[in-house]
Amino acid sequence: MSESLWAASGDELLRRTASADPTPGGGSIAAHAASLGAGLVLMAIDVTLGAKGTDEDAAAALREARGRGEGILATLHAAVDADVEVFEALMDAYRMPRGDDAERADRTAAIRVETVVATVAPLDVADAALEAVAFSVAVEPLVKPGVRSDVLAGRDLLLGAARAAIRTADVNLAGLDGEPALHERRQRAWDAIVTALQSEESA
Repeated sequence: MSESLWAASGDELLRRTASADPTPGGGSIAAHAASLGAGLVLMAIDVTLGAKGTDEDAAAALREARGRGEGILATLHAAVDADVEVFEALMDAYRMPRGDDAERADRTAAIRVETVVATVAPLDVADAALEAVAFSVAVEPLVKPGVRSDVLAGRDLLLGAARAAIRTADVNLAGLDGEPALHERRQRAWDAIVTALQSEESA
């Protein structure tokens, strides 16, 4: 990967996403969307901390929470480019020579390894996005009413990004027999999304 997707302008990122270029794909864009969702929650925290009359106990809790949010955001930020890199590694494995039995065996083994890696990457995005969802729930009652909508909008982006990341993982999971831990991890993330959405509906 020659250049970080974060170095691209918004127009360039959109153009590349909407083109026949295979990257950025679902995993990278899910991580990008989740980063923006987490960013909205952090913005609401900063606005509240900078506002006059913010309760001291709430401010202390928000300052502590902000550190957690920054860590999640850093994970999501890195995942944008990481997903491209693992996809390129998988494509390199598919391009390996297969002229004889030994080469074919090496290629098959490499594809297997890189497919697992390319499955873990979007599942990592889903897990980080869901961690950010929980973070947003914790800070929502502490922020100013005027920016509560930003927390909610950020959460919606995070839930959508988590779901999109799982969809990306599903493409690889379909061909991965003998990896029960990955299938179980995927199901846990999906169940967490369903639970979060049900909580939203009952709130």
